Parts: sequence; structure tokens; C-alpha cells
Amino acid sequence: MTSIEPFKPSKSVKAAERMDAFIGWAKVTLPKGVPQKVYPGVRWEDSSWHEWGIQSCTFYTFGTKKYAKALDRTLMQPPFIDFAKAMIVHRRILNDKKTVDGWLKALKALDLALVELTGRRDVTLLTAAICNKACEHILSNQVKGDNAYVVSKALEKIVDLMKEKKLLAVSFSWTSPLYRKSTGTLKQQRVDRQTKLPSQESIKALAEIFNNDLTSSLDIITTSACAILLSQPSRVGELADFPLDCVIHKADGSGGQRMFLRWYSEKGFGETLKPVVKGMERAVERALSMVIPLTDEARKYAAWLEDHPDEFPPHAGLPQKGDDDPLSYDDVCAALRITVSKGQNARGRFKKDYLYTLAKRTALSPQAKAVIDAICDGLDTGKGKLSQVPGTSRHHIEHADTFVITLRSLNVLMREKYLPKDFPYTSPFEQGKPRLKYRDALFTVRTGVLRDETKNPAAMTRSMGVELGAKSVRLIIQLSGGSGRQSIFQRHGYPGVSVNTHAFRHELNTEMHRAGLSQLLIDAFSGRTSMGSVYNHESVEERTQALIAVHPSTKWNSHGQRLEMLKTNKPLRLSDVTELDYNAQDRIIHKTHLGICVHDFSYTPCPKMGACLTCGMLGCVKGDDVKLANIKQERNALQINYEKSLDAEARRLFGASEWRKKAALDLFKCNALIETLDNPERENGDIVWNSDNGWNLTNNAAAMAGLIDPQVIDAATEEAMLSLADLEALMKKLEG
Repeated sequence: MTSIEPFKPSKSVKAAERMDAFIGWAKVTLPKGVPQKVYPGVRWEDSSWHEWGIQSCTFYTFGTKKYAKALDRTLMQPPFIDFAKAMIVHRRILNDKKTVDGWLKALKALDLALVELTGRRDVTLLTAAICNKACEHILSNQVKGDNAYVVSKALEKIVDLMKEKKLLAVSFSWTSPLYRKSTGTLKQQRVDRQTKLPSQESIKALAEIFNNDLTSSLDIITTSACAILLSQPSRVGELADFPLDCVIHKADGSGGQRMFLRWYSEKGFGETLKPVVKGMERAVERALSMVIPLTDEARKYAAWLEDHPDEFPPHAGLPQKGDDDPLSYDDVCAALRITVSKGQNARGRFKKDYLYTLAKRTALSPQAKAVIDAICDGLDTGKGKLSQVPGTSRHHIEHADTFVITLRSLNVLMREKYLPKDFPYTSPFEQGKPRLKYRDALFTVRTGVLRDETKNPAAMTRSMGVELGAKSVRLIIQLSGGSGRQSIFQRHGYPGVSVNTHAFRHELNTEMHRAGLSQLLIDAFSGRTSMGSVYNHESVEERTQALIAVHPSTKWNSHGQRLEMLKTNKPLRLSDVTELDYNAQDRIIHKTHLGICVHDFSYTPCPKMGACLTCGMLGCVKGDDVKLANIKQERNALQINYEKSLDAEARRLFGASEWRKKAALDLFKCNALIETLDNPERENGDIVWNSDNGWNLTNNAAAMAGLIDPQVIDAATEEAMLSLADLEALMKKLEG
């Protein structure tokens, strides 16, 4: 690999000159990514680098639709487009980042904002106001959901990089004003369960199709890939690194054998062995027994292509010529398996259906481009000369073509057209990643053999190359339909059924939560390097019942006795409401107008100064009607405060917004307690524990003295409220 030196700015020149130097560095660096990060032949002037290996990289203006016609596309204008390209080179080639989509969206929004506020495209004039304007464009309909936050953080990194490289005329500090949307509400959880989990109909339909006597190669690959994805929580893109020798058996704790699969998890987790979910072993075995015989020949063919890079692959119709012998047009069509029908001529078929089609590609390798240029330069563009075929009465048209086509040159074109750019590997280069070859991959197939019965056979790619049968684009179409093609469900008589490939991962994660696995184990099993709590779609009712069953503060055996002690005003001990540790000391607990308080008043005053609704030591007992009436009175008072705060906020009084947020939170919690205590499904004597807002006398004093950041306490409170939301089964979110 060619060593790439990072751009180092000179302090003695102005920002504009440093910008020119930075762009010049990028132009020199771009080809140095070949062949590891960018495919050979990449050009700085291209409007898109997607075909060259930098995925989703197009330099059109903000708002241009992905599949817009050429006439409807507007290219970024100089000098900003050169700056944008230099930034992508820095991120993809120098920093080796896999994706550039977020950075490109941020750059496109920045381009629009720069012109609006300055009337120029001089990015050295960037200011915080321009960045804020770009965020307004990012928040438009062009960027959905939390992607707006992600793109704005990419813009933040771009500004930081410009400051580091001294590319700004006036340096400034800027932080994105956008925040990630909260996903902890009950309403959002219900939506996630409906949209992210697979329907039972889709799972049942796949199982029925999988266990049929399948004859279609496409159906075998599709259902087998789904069976593997349902056997362990994985991503569909990881099937590209799924090897032929994937199964390993290891002894478990009970002396039996467990099935494991070799796996390469994306997003930094790397190589691992994943245990197959119990009950899915036979499904995995059946999938392998169907796929391996189907793909054996393709793997052998891939091995031959890798071992003989300069030879044209043999087949039954290949002309018996040497590698460097001249070929006639009939020989060329026979070698490429191009059918020449009656009334057609081989020269016309090769030129129109193969040569010109291949020449239109933007991302041609230098070798293929040289062969195509030589052929095109030697083509006779005239109408040709009518000549008689020797020994017959037939005539044909002769052209004065000056080039010579051989099997060696034809081999270059064939591989360019039918082999993936990363061949012999199944995935692009990543620093430190051990890549799998097509000769060793489970899902290797010949191009064109997975014939879609709903597609015109004449349009199918010839089986001259190899590809992945279980690539994500094919599976998405087969499981969801689209592009004028029927899904596997439609073909097998399951109308209206579809499923997302990532839904299998959500389903398995949720089932593992229901089985009681820890988040750490689930993350390791799923191949994640960070917490994946968004994959848990248990309902609030499920989590509530599960917690009630194990939480030490819920004592089912003494509910009636506890309530009777409260109603008769008898002393209540700490052991009556919680499970004490072995060495813990029991004591009489305090009763308040709202419930019970487990704070030990023998050694310190109340840290909340009587603000019970903000305290995590408050327990409200189901069935205590007097305390419930007191909580409802508190709710009425909080409602009045909330309405006053709304009025103050409407009149734009200073501090009214914060007052309104606090009043809304207090009212929200009070309503939640009332709804939970009124729930008829709860047993009298149940204790509902309050959540703590994190503030007490000590924290308040430390915050006022500047010893602690208030945001740290507020952040911890937000996490606590999310867990409270899981416990409150019938809680209603306050509107307002």
C-alpha cells in the first residue's frame, strides 16, 4: 500500500492559499487509494465516485433526488465542489472511514447555506451563522428522523477539521444545535414493535416455503439465508463474509454439543463464533444441505478465475483458438455466449449489445478502457462493402476494421463486465479485516443463475462471472417485492406478506430479553460494540410483570398485612417493604401524607426538604385511599402551576420555559402514580416506588459552588425516567 502523508498547513500563508494547497493535496492523494480503498482509474473530475468504490458518493446539490434524471440533476459549482471532494478524500482515504454519506449531506447543506448568506462559494468565509443555516436545511424534508442529528454532527467534525488545518479566514467555535430525538415514550415503543419486528405471518410463511421441496435456486438461497439470519442475531450484509466451513461444534456446560457458526460482525466487532439459537440447529443443517450442492460449481469456477487471471474461462462453445490468435466476430460472440439470431450479424450484436454498453460505464479499469479504446478507434464507421461469401450465392457486408480481438483481450472485457470490482474477495477493503474469497464463500453463485421467474429471461446476465447469491439488494427485493418483481411470498401464494431483513435481528434480540439474558450477553451475541437497547421491543406490560416478579421491594406474601398496618396506623418496619441484606439493620420507617418513606432520619435531616414527589425513597401503597386522595390533591395543585407556567411562557416571561418543563415533569409523574395506583390489575398492598430527580441538598450546594455540572445530574435523571416509563404500565403521557 502506498504511504499517504496527511496535509500539513503552513502558518505563513493565508487561508485561501492553504485551501488551494489542501485541494492540491487531495488531488494527488486520490489515486494513492488504489486499489485498496478506491478502484483503479478514478478521476477527480467525475461527478460521482460511487462506481469507484466510495459508496453513495455523488457531488450533486442539496435536494437532488437519488434516482433523478440527468436533466434534473445539478452539480455542485466551483470552488466548493473541489473543497467537498478534498474533504471526502481526507475522510475515506486518509482516515479510512467506511461511509461518507453523512459528510456529503452536511457539505451539500453547507454549500446551500454559504450561497444564501454570502452570495459566494468561498468556504474560507464560513461562520457559525452559516453553519446554523445549514442545520435548518438539514432539518428539512431531505433528512429524516435522527439522521438530521447525525448529519449535523458530521458538519461539526468538518468545521473542526477546517480549524485544525487552518482553512478558515476567521476561526470560530461551533456546536450543533440539533439533538437526538427521544425514543423512550410509550407511543414510540408501540410504533417500533409494529414496524421493526417481523410479523408472525411472515415467519410462518418463510418456514412453510423453506420446508417445501424447492426447485428454484432463487428460493433456496432466499429461504436458507433467512434461516441463518433467524438462527443468530446478525446483519444481512454480514452474509458476504459467511464461509463454506462455517459450522463448529463445542461442548456445553452439561456435556452436550452446541452448534456454533463462524461469523464476521460488522461495525468493529470482528471475527467471532456465534452459538446457534437452540431449536434452529436442524434449520441451519437443512439450509447448508441445500445451498452447498447448489454453489459448489460456482466456487470451483471462482477458484479457476482467480488462479488463471490472464486466461479466458473455458466452456463448451469456446472457439479452439490460442490466447493471442485473431478472432472473427462469430468467434467473439461464441466466446461471450452471445446468441446471433437469423437476420442479425455477429459484428452488430457484439458492437451494440456488448462493446458500446460496456463503454458507457464510468468506472472502467485502465486495462479495460485501453482495450475498448483500441477497438473503438479501429472500428470502420462506414456502411461497409457488400461481398459474396466464397462458395455460396450469399452476400455479406465487410468492414475495414483495423483492430484485432483475441481471447486475451476479450478476457479483460469479460472480467470487467461480469466480475465484482473486489474479486477475488467478497467485500471491499477495510483496514485490519481478513477478507473472504469467493472460492471459500457459502453463497457464491454464477452470475445469472438465480433467475427471477418474473423477469424477462432475455434481460438476464450471462453466467460468465460470479456473485453473491445472498447479497442484500436481492434479499430485500425477494422479501419485500418492488421494481416490478414479485417477492417470494407472492410467488408462493402469500399475498400482502413482507418482511425486512433487519427485522430478524430485532426479533431475536427481543426474545433474548424475554428469556432474561443480560444486555451485555445480548450485545456480545449480536456482535455489537455498544449497547443495543433499541433492539428490545418488549411491551411495557411485559417488563412490568417481569420486574414485579423479581424486584426485592415487591413482597407478595404480605400485601394484605401491610395494607392493614397502614390503615390502622401501626408501626411499619423496613423489612415489611424491602428485602434486607444479610447484615442490614432493620428499623421503623416514616409515613408521609403520600405514602411511606424509607429514609433513615436518625442520622441526617431529609435531603429533599420534604419534596416527596421528587424523591426515590417514596413508596405509594395500592389500596390506601387516604394517601391516594392526598396525591390527587397534589395533582390539582400541580395542574394549576402548569397552567400558570403555560401562560407565562406564552407571554415570554424570563425563565418561564424552564418553569413549564419542571411543572410538566412533576405533573407527569403525579399522573403516572395515580394511574398506576388506580390500576385494577394491581393487588392491594402493592408498593409503587417513586423515581428520584437526582437533586438534594448536597448536590444543590455543590452545583451552586461550581463543584458539579448540573447537566450531569439532569442526564442521570433522564435515564431514570426512561426506566420509570417501563414500569408504569398504564401511564399516559401529558399533552401540552
